Amino acid sequence: MQNLETEEQDLMMKPQIQFLSGFEEITIPRRVRLTRSESGETGTATFLFFEPAVFSIFLNLTFPGIILITGMDLLWDKKKITSKDIKIYFREGKPVVIRAILVFRNSKDWFNFFNFMSSYSKETGLSFTEFK
Repeated sequence: MQNLETEEQDLMMKPQIQFLSGFEEITIPRRVRLTRSESGETGTATFLFFEPAVFSIFLNLTFPGIILITGMDLLWDKKKITSKDIKIYFREGKPVVIRAILVFRNSKDWFNFFNFMSSYSKETGLSFTEFK
């Protein structure tokens, strides 16, 4: 029999990024650039993924069809942040980079984002470097 603490941990979702619902993106973003207004209330986070794993799904299709990437979901502890601001860059007709932008409209958005990034960083080893 498990104790309550273990059960709660089992219910917690591993922090992850998804471009397609149900498929964890295993490629760590090469860069996450933050901007913040002078008031600290609003800002953005721009994610860059170089050759993300989601593109391999396109190469391994065993059925004809198109898979549309329409957003990026940040998932953790039964919480979710979604961005629909996605751009895919191609080289020689093949997708190579995904750029996703999150827009923060208030301090709650910032808090949720930093909560996710804290969990995601611990899981993946991603680190923060301040740019001056």
